[in-house]
Amino acid sequence: MGKRLGKNAKLDLILSELAKLRGEVKKLVKDRAAVADQDVKAKPRSAPGRSKKPPKPTGAGKKPDRDVAASKPVLVETPRVPQPTGRTASQ
Repeated sequence: MGKRLGKNAKLDLILSELAKLRGEVKKLVKDRAAVADQDVKAKPRSAPGRSKKPPKPTGAGKKPDRDVAASKPVLVETPRVPQPTGRTASQ
């Protein structure tokens, strides 16, 4: 196995790796900004301020007036029709 590192050595190693990563991130951000600038110059932007969500249909989600009482479901009974059985009446 490798040599065991002390706390200070581990911290130094972590900080050096962090510095490398920070440099790489800065480079990537700069490159991406350059590419974005080229894209902006190449094609015009769409109209700003338009949301990507479709508009909600009107009337959806409206609450009924407080004056109007909420209707309760009413059970309507249908007339009963005698159901034929599997047997015939001539037996």
